Amino acid sequence: MFPSCPQDTILWMSFVAVAFYGTASLSQRIWKRYQESPTVISMDRNMFFWNTTFPAVTVCPHRQLDDSKIAHYLQENEDKYPDDEAKEEFRDFVQKLSRATFENFDELSVNRTFGIASSDFMELIWNLSWPFNPDINSGLVGKLTLVETITELGICYSINSRVAAYNSFQYRKANGWHLIASGATVTVHPLDGEIYAQIINLSTAYEVYFHAAVDIPDISKRRYSFDDSGYATVELTALEIRTTQDARDLSVSQRRCRFPDEADGLQFSAVYSLNLCRMECRIRMALEVCQCVPHFYPSRSKSGKRHPVCDLAGMKCLAAIKDEIISLHSNTMKIKCKCEENCDNSNFFVQSYKSRVWFLGANLQWGISDYPKMQLIRDVLFRFTDLLVYIGGTAGLFLGCSLLSFTEFLYFFTWRLRKFVSVHNWRDFKL
Repeated sequence: MFPSCPQDTILWMSFVAVAFYGTASLSQRIWKRYQESPTVISMDRNMFFWNTTFPAVTVCPHRQLDDSKIAHYLQENEDKYPDDEAKEEFRDFVQKLSRATFENFDELSVNRTFGIASSDFMELIWNLSWPFNPDINSGLVGKLTLVETITELGICYSINSRVAAYNSFQYRKANGWHLIASGATVTVHPLDGEIYAQIINLSTAYEVYFHAAVDIPDISKRRYSFDDSGYATVELTALEIRTTQDARDLSVSQRRCRFPDEADGLQFSAVYSLNLCRMECRIRMALEVCQCVPHFYPSRSKSGKRHPVCDLAGMKCLAAIKDEIISLHSNTMKIKCKCEENCDNSNFFVQSYKSRVWFLGANLQWGISDYPKMQLIRDVLFRFTDLLVYIGGTAGLFLGCSLLSFTEFLYFFTWRLRKFVSVHNWRDFKL
């Protein structure tokens, strides 16, 4: 019953309004916390209770093309290349094209493409590619296999990668969007001791990336270069982060990371990884500024739309913004690139590397020299039950009621109100 004095009524209503405002304001903050940061990353130091993913490696040989395949191609198309000068110009053109990246697009000449359409650039490079068949051995229980993949440095080869096959020439040529059944990732345990893998007889100088098994190389990340007559040994350390099943049940916006099967936001990839997302950011930027896609990127999106592949003039356009497109940062252009981290991820750090002259050709040896003493775990800290408890406590503090009181409130103003409207004799209606 309202107080009889008008001043008391105003004061009473002011208190009620402040109570409702306080409840709504704090409840909104609690809801925002549940939506934006319900997880916590903690440390696990029981190193003997987990396995560590063996470092994935992507090797990009400097020798991209096979001279015998080029000679055979020129012989089959002799009418297009009638003299030695034309043949030499084609060799120079296709060699530079095979090594073309954002870093050296400006070295290409726009004078002549020999009638080859830009959409056929990647297929031409693939058909003329040099067969890269080194030997791989290790002391690991699992088997390491070499997977061909197209990267921002051209045709490369990945080992122990779960997503490299999605960038293979065959997968893109078949316009595949299906998930590939890949084998289990090779892991190691501290009780295994020091274990190294080797790539023997590379037969060429090369560049190498070390990365997580759930990701691909990124041109903005550090890579290591080795010559064609050295035995390189690289020792790495690892720091891994794992996400629990409870955290996986949350939405992407809540845990702020993605699993490989959560690629709904990508238009040019069937799976998700941080660097695949960054690759798509570069595709969108290239389309926005130069209206074309570099030949080493997929040109068809999930919707089936095929985007134009950059010709030499388009590559010159990309060369003008190479710093911005590599770093995905610009002071003059607006770059929209919001990529979440990988939920299960491995970060590898090169502890030491050395190369010595080796008369048997280029060899690469790598492994984990010091097993991680710590692992990061992403888990749920603020659950839905905690949300109900916090909001209920806030309502009890300001309004002196619980969630049950709100339920009764809704009942009386929904079902009972409906009954009130349907009752014709108001005097017979009782709350």
